[in-house]
Amino acid sequence: MHRSNSLPDLAEAVAAVPADRRREAAITVVAGALDRAADPRLDDAGAVLLDERRAPGSRGGEAHRLAAEVDQLDRAAHACRVDGDHTGYVLGFQSARALSALHFLVRDGGAGLPDIAYEAVMVCGATEPVIADLVGGRR
Repeated sequence: MHRSNSLPDLAEAVAAVPADRRREAAITVVAGALDRAADPRLDDAGAVLLDERRAPGSRGGEAHRLAAEVDQLDRAAHACRVDGDHTGYVLGFQSARALSALHFLVRDGGAGLPDIAYEAVMVCGATEPVIADLVGGRR
C-alpha cells in the first residue's frame, strides 16, 4: 500500500460522494477504521455501528459518551508515549481516531463524512484505502 494520495485527493473523493450515498459510505469507512485499529478496546463500538446500520440516528445520545472515550484513549496514548511505550501509543492513538470517526458518524451521519474520512486516514496512515471505500473501487 503506497501513500501517494494526498488529503486534497481525499477531499475531492468526499465531495464526489452523492448525498444519498454519504451515510452508507460513512458506515463503510468507519467499519474499516475500526478493523484497522484492531484493538479489543473497540469491540463494544461494533454494537453502535450495527445500530447505525439498522436505524440511523438511533444512538444519538452515544455521541457524548464516544467523545469522552476518545479523550480518555487519547490521554492514555500520550501517557504511553511519555513512558516510552510506543506500541501502546500507536494503538491508543489509532483507537482514539477510530472512535472519533464513529463519533462523527453517530453525531452527524453522512453529513460528517469529511471528518469521518479524515479520522479514518489517521488510523490507517494512507488515504488510498479510504478513497477506495468512498469511490467504490481502487484507483
